[in-house]
Order: sequence, then C-alpha cells, then structure tokens
Amino acid sequence: MARGEKVVRALYQQHGAALMAYANRLTGGRQAWADDVVTQTLVRAATATDLGKGMQTRLWLFRTVQDVVGEGTDTVVPVAQRRQLAVADALFALPPRHRDVLVAPGTTATTGAFAALHAFKAALAARGVTKSGLDDLLAERQQ
Repeated sequence: MARGEKVVRALYQQHGAALMAYANRLTGGRQAWADDVVTQTLVRAATATDLGKGMQTRLWLFRTVQDVVGEGTDTVVPVAQRRQLAVADALFALPPRHRDVLVAPGTTATTGAFAALHAFKAALAARGVTKSGLDDLLAERQQ
C-alpha cells in the first residue's frame, strides 16, 4: 500500500464521518456532491506538504472542504444560491443558544437576541457575506 493511500485511509477513518456531515451541510444535502467534496479533500490531503504543520489536521481538512465546495459553486450552485448557502452555514455554525434565539418564533430575550445577532454577523462575515442587512438592525437595537 502506497504512503498516500495509507494517509487517505487513516484520515477517512478518523475524520470521515465529520467531513461527510460538514460537506453535506455545505452542499445543501446533495449527497453526490458531498461525496465528491470529501474525496477531493482527501486527495489533496494525501499530497499536501502543509498538513499538520502549524494547523491541526482536522482544521486543515475542514478548511479544505470549504475551499472545494467554494470552487464548485461557480458551476454547480447558481449565484443567487451561494449567498443562501453561506447564510445557512453561518446559522448552523452558531452555538445552539444563539441559533435558537434567532429562529424561535416569538422570542423576547432581547439580550440573547442581541448577542445572537452579533455572533451571526461575525459568522456571515467569515463566509464573505458582508452586506446582510444586519448592520441596520444592530444599530437600531443599540439605540
């Protein structure tokens, strides 16, 4: 068995389930696309020179999943849906306490909502969504 194959098998055994779950979430549940994303991620890992150097292996893998999905969005996901994908991913990345405040109807926890909106805005910015309409909403909340 070649070294690259050993690396891929070991990484898949250790991180495969988490990578598949993350890829599924980023691809909107498109299983075939998620499978391709994980495969491409592991292929890149087998030949990577920076894997595990200065960055945890799992973090490197998750970042690569994001990159592979982003590369595929130009041809697979229409432009209008890319922002929706980023918004959904940002929402799922929030801690449950923030996510619940944002999506639960009739929530009156103003302090929790304010903190949740700030966390959501940061998560969106990390995904390249800078004009989300949250700036105006946050400015209103602070007054």
